[in-house]
Amino acid sequence: MLSSFSRRIAPPQPNRTMQKPKILWIDGVGGYAMCDAREVSLGQSFPSNEVDLAIRGDLSRRAAIFRRSGDGHWVQALQGISICGTQIERATLLADGDLLDFGNRLLISYKRPTKLSGTGRLEIESQHRWQPSLSGALLLGESCILGADPSSHVHCSNWRAKIVLFRHQGDWMVRVFSNSPVFVGNDPEPVSAPFPILLGQRVHGDDFSMTLATR
Repeated sequence: MLSSFSRRIAPPQPNRTMQKPKILWIDGVGGYAMCDAREVSLGQSFPSNEVDLAIRGDLSRRAAIFRRSGDGHWVQALQGISICGTQIERATLLADGDLLDFGNRLLISYKRPTKLSGTGRLEIESQHRWQPSLSGALLLGESCILGADPSSHVHCSNWRAKIVLFRHQGDWMVRVFSNSPVFVGNDPEPVSAPFPILLGQRVHGDDFSMTLATR
């Protein structure tokens, strides 16, 4: 287990180069912000506040920055934040199951179902809501797993298929593990090889359907 000292060493400060998160809408499961930038900001939701992840609730304009470094995620508090009851004062490496408490009001959990991928998931545990309304936010590493297995980053309990999203030359590709045909959009011909997931294009099979969209 990491010591409290090793958890508090700040990672390098990356440059922000990517656009705001898109939303992956999964039928029957929910919507997830796809945060593929190295740096993701979180703050209060109101029209003029330009943050990546917005929450309707009593928190600061910019409450925290999440940064990807190596195969982990760090949080930098911009307002009072405690993790599992301990106030943090500098960038802190997150571990699976950490509970972030923003000023004894907003509670957000960080979950990393498998160490084989650098992707983590943020979920609100208090009576607050994402804006737009979402089930959670994915802090993406190089791959993201969707399926019924407990190690999936997004748990889809009724799926027989397993889907892996992975980065390739600046795009997100889809690889589907299923015994049933997979279709993209209204094309009647099934797809087999890994293919890019495009905005507004529905990817679907016998037991799943998902669409990548802007906010």
